[in-house]
Amino acid sequence: MNLRPKLMLAFILLVVFPMIGLGIVSFLNTESVLEKKYSEQTEISLKAVGGNIKYFFKELDQLSDGNLTSSEVQDTLNYSKYYSSDDASTLIAINQSEKEMKRILFQHPAVSYVVLYAMDGTMFRTFRNDPTTFRPIAFEALKVQPLYNETIQLGGRPKWIGPYEHQELTGVEPPLFTQLRLVKDYETLDDLGLMITQYKTEEVYSMLNTFLNPKAEGQTSRYVIVNTEGLVMLDSGKHFEGTNIADYSSELPQKTVDYSSSRLRFDGEDSLVSSYNLGFNGWVLVSVKSWDSLTNENERFVQWIGMITIFCILSAILFNIFFVNRVAKSIIKVVRKMRLVEQGLLDIRVNAQGKDETVLLANSFNSMVERIGELLTEVRTEQERKQHAEMMLMQAQIKPHFLFNTLESINALAAQNEGGKIMMMVRRLSNLLRTSMHHTEEIFLGQEIEHVRSYLEIQKYRFEDLFTYELNVSEEAFDYSILKLTLQPLVENSIQHGFEGLEDGNGVIKIEVIVEVYQIVIMVSDNGHGMNEQTLKKFAEREQQPSGKRRNAAELGERRGLGLRNVADRLRIHYGPSYGLRICSAEGYGTVIRCTIPKNRGERL
Repeated sequence: MNLRPKLMLAFILLVVFPMIGLGIVSFLNTESVLEKKYSEQTEISLKAVGGNIKYFFKELDQLSDGNLTSSEVQDTLNYSKYYSSDDASTLIAINQSEKEMKRILFQHPAVSYVVLYAMDGTMFRTFRNDPTTFRPIAFEALKVQPLYNETIQLGGRPKWIGPYEHQELTGVEPPLFTQLRLVKDYETLDDLGLMITQYKTEEVYSMLNTFLNPKAEGQTSRYVIVNTEGLVMLDSGKHFEGTNIADYSSELPQKTVDYSSSRLRFDGEDSLVSSYNLGFNGWVLVSVKSWDSLTNENERFVQWIGMITIFCILSAILFNIFFVNRVAKSIIKVVRKMRLVEQGLLDIRVNAQGKDETVLLANSFNSMVERIGELLTEVRTEQERKQHAEMMLMQAQIKPHFLFNTLESINALAAQNEGGKIMMMVRRLSNLLRTSMHHTEEIFLGQEIEHVRSYLEIQKYRFEDLFTYELNVSEEAFDYSILKLTLQPLVENSIQHGFEGLEDGNGVIKIEVIVEVYQIVIMVSDNGHGMNEQTLKKFAEREQQPSGKRRNAAELGERRGLGLRNVADRLRIHYGPSYGLRICSAEGYGTVIRCTIPKNRGERL
């Protein structure tokens, strides 16, 4: 990653992100405080509304207590057993009793419908002229309902039914509260019958809307009363009535023990849902308030955080463009120039303008590159001198060694008075000296092959056909160049050390030249004694040592392998570490020397 994005990223990570994180933590903390605050306020409101509702139903229970012992109810049910359904006077008596019951309607404005069932099934009813779908069912049909048995078991205590509960008994519209009570004779405590009273819900609606602002636009807060099954019996907004609250919320607040409050999704909207147990019939008063409506101020706080963050990011961008970018650009320019210098381009310079530290950096870079160029030139010149000196030393080591052996062979022939052979050997020797003393370091491969052929012929004269040789060289290879005096030390090693002690004529030296795509491979093999593991190990160790630490000829002495090491060193110095000699040998199995040189065409000498 470049320097400029790094600086920008560092600014964002160290300044902007901490600011955003601080804003988020502050926002979440504010949300938690607000939720706790509104939950406490809602608890107070719920308990106030719930207290009013409980007082309302307590008042209705007390009213119905008086009605159970009133003469209108007691006398009507006591005398009903004397009525005969076929007697016209019975209908008149029932009608008269129903008129007497009308006084119950005026005891409380919430009373809407009163029905009395005698134990023999006689029904008495009175009602206001209010629209209602309530139609009392026959006593025999009522007795098979579970509510009848529950009412009887309560022994005169009230059994309440909320709106939309048991609509087959209480009717559908309008929503009314229904109370069932067993009527007993207050003297004998015998069961006289059943009284069903229905009450209007307007007063309860008024209580639910006490803490709501009906004029507020987009009002999303509401109070609802639910039963143990989650049925919404009353809704201050009259929207969810008759439905199940589980359809709008994943939690059922009617299961609360006393009071609970939590923030959850209600009808697809983030809301604060609180519930308060009313303490009778398992009914629960639930408050649903939109979280957005509660946190308008908090939203403005979030908007301010967003605006500040955007302002900081824009400031960072401007800071990066007008200040950091200029400094980073100068540094990046120097870095790019340094990469070019790494590739070997030492004529690179950096142009800088201004009066700050970037100009000093550019000037220092230019001075450093100039100094590096000077040092590299000195090192290159010194290395060339060193390589040339090493080359000349190694050639000087080869020439005396070769001349000594050849002259010794000629001397032996002279002692034997072999004039023809001496003439042939002198001609071969002159050919050898002409090649070895040539002013160039590289010669054609054809010349090198002819040189080694002369050497082999001389040695054959000397060792009286101790060995034979084979040359497999294609004409294509003759025009490629090779470092002179490369092959002669290799075959010399085979003759002097490989064939010692062999029977006459059993030694074979093979020279094969292979032209590959990018290099030339020369294989020199013999069937001599081979080299032992210690000799090969010494040769390998010397190959791995730096040239400055290798032992010279005086330290090694005129022992086996001197010619091989000299050739290997010359090839490595001249062609590089990728080329040179590889030796494969084992005692009793002969030796194979693989010489690799680059594929270069030489110039005619």
